[in-house]
Amino acid sequence: MRRPIRVLLLRHGETAGRPGILYSQREVPLSEYGLKQTKILVEGLKKVPITAIYSSDLERARLGAEWLAEATKAPLFITPLLREIDFGEWTGKHFSELWELPEFQARLKDPENLAPPKGESLRDLQARALKVMEEIKERFSEGLVAVFSHGGLIRTVVAHALGTSLRHFFRIQQDFAAVNLIDYFEDTTVVHLVNGPFDLNFSTLLSRKSSV
Repeated sequence: MRRPIRVLLLRHGETAGRPGILYSQREVPLSEYGLKQTKILVEGLKKVPITAIYSSDLERARLGAEWLAEATKAPLFITPLLREIDFGEWTGKHFSELWELPEFQARLKDPENLAPPKGESLRDLQARALKVMEEIKERFSEGLVAVFSHGGLIRTVVAHALGTSLRHFFRIQQDFAAVNLIDYFEDTTVVHLVNGPFDLNFSTLLSRKSSV
């Protein structure tokens, strides 16, 4: 069996926005701590060979990708396909404003198929996320690809790699600056890490090989 494509899925750092707001695809800057998380994450990644870097075009994710590309000279691919879920008409609203809406309550019960008004369902989100994973597998025969994105999108990719339903989406924790590692083989996937800390030792993590 050939070597896998190894994909590091990296959530952006802490944002400066008000907690509880659905920022969705709006721009929101990183907080001071979020910038610190991103710098530590990039410093760790600089110590391992990076084949390529992919990123959402939203600044909170793109910033770390650009820093890493500058440091490693690895090719950088920026795409809106890696953006956070589109909350449509709910974008910019606080959870407390939405909680009493019947359509919001309905979506909590079936987020896989139900979308906010003029927004995306989790199935929609996963479909565009997996387009990028397929592109990575087609473009690179092996190596390590760093993907800077957002919590919701990363959860859908991890769920797919684990073979689990999007109904269990909220069971997959994604902290700010979380690290996830997936090996993609031709006919299977192996998940090595979910929601790892941003200051971990990447050399140690990447020394672990898939047993398939």
